Amino acid sequence: MKSRLSFLSLLLVLSGALQGQGLIIRPDFQPAGLELRRHAITAQIHEQIAVVTVEHEFYNPGLATVEGTFLFPLPSHAHVSRFSMNADGKEMVGELLSAEEARRIYEDIVRKQLDPALLEMADYRTFRARLFPIPAKATRKLTLRYDASLAREGNTVTFQYPLQGTLTLRRAGGPWPEPMPRPGVPIPPEREPASPPEGARSWQSTLHLELQTETALRNIYSPSHQVEIRPDGDRRATVDCEMNEALEGRDFLLYYSLDPNEIATTLLAHRPQSDRPGYFMLLISPQVELEEDQVLARDLVLVLDTSGSMAGEKIAQAKAALRYCLQRLGERDRFGLVTFSSEVRLFRPVLAGASARDDALWHVDRLEATGGTNINEALLAALRLLRETPAGRGMIIFLTDGLPSTGVQEEGQIRRNLQQANRNGVRIFSFGVGFDVNTRLLDGIGRDHHAFADYIAPQENIEARVAKFYEKVRYPVMSNLTCEFRGTDVRWLSPRRLPDLFKGGQIILAGRYQEGGHASMILRGQVGERWQTLHYEFDFPQREREREFVARLWATRRAGDLLEEIRLNGESAELKNEVISLAKEFGLVTPYTSYLVREEEGFAGQVLPGEVRSWERPAAPAPTDRMLLQAASGAEAVSLSKSIRAMKDAAVVAENKPGRLKAVRGRTLTQHTGGVWIDAEFKPAMATVKIPFASATYFRFLRLFPEAGDFCRLGQKVIFKWLGTFVEIGEQGEQQLSEAELRKLIK
Repeated sequence: MKSRLSFLSLLLVLSGALQGQGLIIRPDFQPAGLELRRHAITAQIHEQIAVVTVEHEFYNPGLATVEGTFLFPLPSHAHVSRFSMNADGKEMVGELLSAEEARRIYEDIVRKQLDPALLEMADYRTFRARLFPIPAKATRKLTLRYDASLAREGNTVTFQYPLQGTLTLRRAGGPWPEPMPRPGVPIPPEREPASPPEGARSWQSTLHLELQTETALRNIYSPSHQVEIRPDGDRRATVDCEMNEALEGRDFLLYYSLDPNEIATTLLAHRPQSDRPGYFMLLISPQVELEEDQVLARDLVLVLDTSGSMAGEKIAQAKAALRYCLQRLGERDRFGLVTFSSEVRLFRPVLAGASARDDALWHVDRLEATGGTNINEALLAALRLLRETPAGRGMIIFLTDGLPSTGVQEEGQIRRNLQQANRNGVRIFSFGVGFDVNTRLLDGIGRDHHAFADYIAPQENIEARVAKFYEKVRYPVMSNLTCEFRGTDVRWLSPRRLPDLFKGGQIILAGRYQEGGHASMILRGQVGERWQTLHYEFDFPQREREREFVARLWATRRAGDLLEEIRLNGESAELKNEVISLAKEFGLVTPYTSYLVREEEGFAGQVLPGEVRSWERPAAPAPTDRMLLQAASGAEAVSLSKSIRAMKDAAVVAENKPGRLKAVRGRTLTQHTGGVWIDAEFKPAMATVKIPFASATYFRFLRLFPEAGDFCRLGQKVIFKWLGTFVEIGEQGEQQLSEAELRKLIK
C-alpha cells in the first residue's frame, strides 16, 4: 500500500461544493465523480474528553467500481486514544501516518497541480484506511470514531474539527482545478474539466455537539461558524451547526469555559509579535439558571407608528408583535403603550402593571393606520412615562415605517430633544420597517441611548423579528456595566460602552493590549436595586500565534465603530485613513475598499471581477462612497446600516467568500489578471526570487519557512514579501535549489 501511495497522481474529492473532510486516493490515476451526499459530525464531550463520530455517505454515479485509500485529517493537538472505522458495518483496518509520510503524500498530490491549499492537511495527524469498493450507482456509508483529549488553558477548553485544506468542487465530479501548463507538455484529455453527473443531488453537512461538565459550563463560543447553543441547566448544553459553501476552508472551533462564577469571563488573546501590542477578546456571560429575584424588573414602553403608510399587512403584523410582548411581561414588570401618527395617543397616562394587560390587548386590537408621522413627540411621550423609572430599568421598543413628516422633522434636533429628556438611562431600541425610514436618525437614537436600530425588509415578518429580539432582552441580569483593567494598558475597546447583560446572553469585548503578563479586571454593574462589583484575574500572553481570528474580529468591530462615527457625524481624514488602514491590513470589505483595490491594482491596467457588495461598485468614483455613507433612507442606506452594525457586533470571523482583497499575516494581497495574487507593496520593477509551483524548490522553501505556507495556499501564482524579500510563486525559477541556496536568496 505504501509503495502505491508514493506515485499516485490524482485524488478524488469527496464533495460537491462542500468542506467535508477526507480524501480518496485512487491507484488508476483517473478522477471519478464520487459524490458526498452527507457529512455528519457528532461529539459527546465530558469535561475535556471528546468522543467524535464522523459519517460520510458516498454515492458513485459512474459506471465503474471505485476503490482506493481513504485519508482523514485529525486535530493536530488531539491526543487520540482509539480508532474504529467501518463501511456499512464492515470493520476497516487503519493506521496513523507519521508526520513525514503524511507530508510526502500531500506534497506528491500537490505536485499534480491540483490545489496548494491541500498542504494545510499536512499540519494535521492523518489516519489512513483502505476503502471497500463502491459499485456503480451505489451508496456507501463510512463511519469513523475517535477519542480525543481536548486542550485546556486555564478554565478555557478548545474543541477543533479540521475542515481546512480540503479540495472543493462547485459541483460533484467537476470542474477539476485547472492545471498550470508546463512548456511543451500538453494537458491530457482525461484532465479536462468534467461535466456534472446527471441527477446529482444536494449535499448535507451538519455538526452536533453534546457538552457535559462537572463544574459550571460557561461562555460557549465559536469564532468560526454560526452555531445554535441550547443550554440545559448549568452543566449541559448542545451545540448545532449547519455547514454551508461560504464556510469551506476553515476549521470548526469551539471554546467553552469551566467557570463557577456567577458572571463568567473568558479571555482569548493573540499577539504574534512580542514587541508589538496584542489583541484580545473577553467573553462575559451570566450563569444559565437565575432565581426570579436575580432578574431585573423592567419598565417597558411600546411605541407603534400607526400612520397611513402602515395600513394593511404591516399594521396587522405590528399589532401581533405588540401582543407578543404584552403577553410575556413578568409579574413585577410595568408597561406603557404609545401609538402615533400625526398625533400621539397613550394607552394610559402612567405606567401600568400586569393586571392591565388584557385592557392593553383590547386596545391594540382596535388600532388603525391613518395620518402622518410625528416621531419626535411620540418618543418624548414615551420618555415622560419613564421619567420616574430607576436608572437602567427603562426600555422603549419603537416601530416605524416612515420618515418624520409632522412636528419636529430635523434629525439632529430630534436627537438633541431625546437626549435632553432621557435623564435616567432609558434604552431605545428602534425597528425600521421597509426602506422609507431615516436610518441615520434611528441609528443615532440607538447610539445615543445605549441600544441599536434594526431594519425589517418588506418581505420579512415584523412579529417574528420583534419576538426574536424580545426573547433576548426579556430577562435583564446586569445593567450599566463598566470595566476597568489593571496591570496592562488596554486600548481601542469595542464596544466603547458595555451593553446590558441578559439571561442567556453574552457580551464580547474586543480590544488591544500593550504588554503581556498578569492583569486584573473590575466589572461593575447594577443588579436589581443594588450595585455589584466583581474582580477577575487574567494572564495576557507575551506571544500567542494560534488565534489569528481574535485580531481579525477586533479589526472588524473597530472598522464598524469608525464607519458609524463617519456616517453619523461626518467624514474626517483621520477616520477615513484608519478605516483604509484596517481594510488593507485585515482584508476587510468597507465602503472604501473598492477604491483601495482600484488604487493598488492600477498598474495592472484593469479592474478584475470579484465579489461586489452594495457598497463596492468598481465603476463608480471614490466620492460615491462618501455619498453612500451620507445617505439617510432607501434600500442602500438600510443595507449599509445593517452592514455597519454587523461589523460592530461581529462574533464570528467573516466568511471566506471570494474576493479581490485578502489579508495574510498582516500583509494585503490583491488579485490581478490571470489569477495572480500580488502583495500591495510590490511594484512591477521590483526584483523577486522566482520559485516554480510544486517543484522541489517549492517544497524545500515551505519546509524551511513553514509559516510562508499561508501565502502559498492562495494559489499557484503568488507574489509576496517574506523576510524583506519578494518571493514569486509561478511557472519560472530554479527547480532544484537547496536549502542553503534559499537562505542566501531570502533574507
